[in-house]
Amino acid sequence: MDFFTGGYYKPTIHRVVQPLEDQRDCDRLGTFYFTLADDNVCLLPCVESPVLQQVGIERRCADEDALLCETWRKVRMSTYGRVDLKKGMEQNVEEEILW
Repeated sequence: MDFFTGGYYKPTIHRVVQPLEDQRDCDRLGTFYFTLADDNVCLLPCVESPVLQQVGIERRCADEDALLCETWRKVRMSTYGRVDLKKGMEQNVEEEILW
């Protein structure tokens, strides 16, 4: 969504934190939703959107320089399992910068 909205919608941060001490013996349930566009879709913001026009979102690059979803997926998948994360602004938070 970050690509398609020119940064208007920020990507979610995945965090795993230990439950409170009195809840550590309880089962936890997580719900996840992942989606990707087709490989040949250019990752450009929908500048025709009246909402994005109102907040002043512009393209980050020319159409011909835009990443394809396939390229983004390959970059993203190539980072799985890496441990070269950077310390984030918050305490005990690490960030992974892909692009």
